[in-house]
Amino acid sequence: MLDEIEKYKRAWERYVRGDSISEELKPGIVKSWERCKRLNVNPYGGAGNVISQQELDIRLREKRELLAVAKPVMDNIYEIIKDTSYSVVLTDQDSILLDIIENEGLKAKHRRLNFVTGTRWDEKNVGNNAIGTCLAIDQPVQVIGAEHYCIEHHGWTCSAAPIHDSNGKIIGCLDLSGNVEDVHTHTFGIVVASVKNIEKQLSIIESHKLMNTAFDSILDGLIVIGNDYKIKRINNKIPEIFKMDVEDIYKLDIREMLKDTDIEDAIFKQRKQIRYTDYSLCIPNNRVDCLLNISPIEFNEGVMGAVLVIREAMQVRKEVNKIVGFKANYSFENIVTKDFKMLSIISSAKKIAKTNCAVLIEGESGTGKELFAQSIHNASPRAKGPFIAINCATLPKELVESELFGYEKGAFTGALKEGKPGKFELANGGTIFLDEIGEIPLEIQAKLLRVLDNHKVRRIGGTYERELDVRVIAATNRDLYEEVMEKTFRRDLYYRLNVIDFKLMPLRERAGDIIELAKFFLKGLNEENPYESKYFDDSFLEKICTFEWKGNIRELQNIIQRAYYLCEDNCIDDTLLPQIYTSSAQERGVSYQNKTFQQIEKESIINALISSDGNVLAAADILNISKSTIYRKIKEYEINTQANILRVL
Repeated sequence: MLDEIEKYKRAWERYVRGDSISEELKPGIVKSWERCKRLNVNPYGGAGNVISQQELDIRLREKRELLAVAKPVMDNIYEIIKDTSYSVVLTDQDSILLDIIENEGLKAKHRRLNFVTGTRWDEKNVGNNAIGTCLAIDQPVQVIGAEHYCIEHHGWTCSAAPIHDSNGKIIGCLDLSGNVEDVHTHTFGIVVASVKNIEKQLSIIESHKLMNTAFDSILDGLIVIGNDYKIKRINNKIPEIFKMDVEDIYKLDIREMLKDTDIEDAIFKQRKQIRYTDYSLCIPNNRVDCLLNISPIEFNEGVMGAVLVIREAMQVRKEVNKIVGFKANYSFENIVTKDFKMLSIISSAKKIAKTNCAVLIEGESGTGKELFAQSIHNASPRAKGPFIAINCATLPKELVESELFGYEKGAFTGALKEGKPGKFELANGGTIFLDEIGEIPLEIQAKLLRVLDNHKVRRIGGTYERELDVRVIAATNRDLYEEVMEKTFRRDLYYRLNVIDFKLMPLRERAGDIIELAKFFLKGLNEENPYESKYFDDSFLEKICTFEWKGNIRELQNIIQRAYYLCEDNCIDDTLLPQIYTSSAQERGVSYQNKTFQQIEKESIINALISSDGNVLAAADILNISKSTIYRKIKEYEINTQANILRVL
């Protein structure tokens, strides 16, 4: 992507100088630049013009329905992408910014460009951009870096889509804007999908006459009630969401179902629209976690009823998880190894993946514990569900409980007004990966154990437990059993997590994989940089085989990357290794000075046999020698190939 960004910059410079139009530019970008030139837009500008507060107030009143529908969608998008460098923006049909959820890290850049509520952001004022251009051509648009006509926008990437009413008329635009370094195609998909959702909700609220045709085509659940609180009609999604028969649904007590909402005052008296991004409907013997919109049905200056738009929280989270990348990207095929013990571990893990039992992965830092966890998830029946990874070591002690289990509205100072689901709820239907599980505070371990035993979670400040269907994979670089002995980790939680235990081998115990991994990393770097195909000198490979690799695979990868980018020609030799590695290799060489070649050779064969649990053919593969040679050497050195005896040697 960096190459693309640089390409756009060069094309922009040529165009602004009047030299030429690059054939590499998208046709849509070229047309937008030509429009900007005809409009006499200054390519070295880009700051927006703010309208008066009076005009803004008028536009906000005119777009109150659009704002009401779009707000919960924007909130949900931002809740998912808040850790990225993106802000969520809503405009009207004239490119006036009506609402913006700002990323904290972007506020200064927004102010410098006047990218604030009440600013006109069309092509005439600020040049081509996702907002102004999508409204100009009535199509979703993504504009990256120097594809912007104004240089002040070259540090941005933005994706926007126009919003239409039921007659196809443009009434606004939804936009995601962020740093160009974080450009991702997913943002375009998020905007397009979210606009479709907004348009569907608008079509229902806009006219009661359209309900009959829209009712059973929408993906959300719909309930129409009268001002007597009796259910008048439901769509075919409601029985699926409530898991009830149709006739039983019509008997429901709406007041009980919405007991946390003052619908009488808000809907029937004040005629307000109510929206919740996290609501729990109370139905007999069950609760339904959902997104909820309640809108009054006005007729003859009065309110004749209300429409409830219900979308299951689990379905929303599942869709958003797919868009923003809460999924496992690796499978067992991505694990590079020829080591017999590692292959045996992988074989066992593939079998265990088909089950729902808890898994504990132990291993030093850098041995690939998360890669292994993702592989288990992708080989399981849960592969289409979310994969939520959380590093317990990075969570502040006071936030561990709320991050894992969530909280209800008003649970504590600073809590979101509508509450927040925890990572266990987000992982529902999939897998949660608890990395560095040994860092969980003792006081939280008891609650975690309860969740694992009961398959239910209670949010902080909550009064009921929510059902969970989550597979737990935990990982640690500690000796958890020793922690249990020292009473710093609960014994019962240890055994609950340790149903199946996989101990990943450090790289120094799978020496035969060092060169394989090095070549794998080099291949990836060459593919990323096709104009710089490089190769290893034998001296480099010989040296890296002598290191201890205390940082394991991660350390090896870092060294390969360092050598690759420092290498000025195509040959990567041992001069590109850091001094500390060269020194350690030399020191190790000293330890061999007083040994004969035969002693060194015997020790190498014994170590290879230990790594392969006594499997002679696997040991030969590790040493890169033939079957006949290793058998001859075993006989010559009188080596006993039984694994338990080898370890004594």
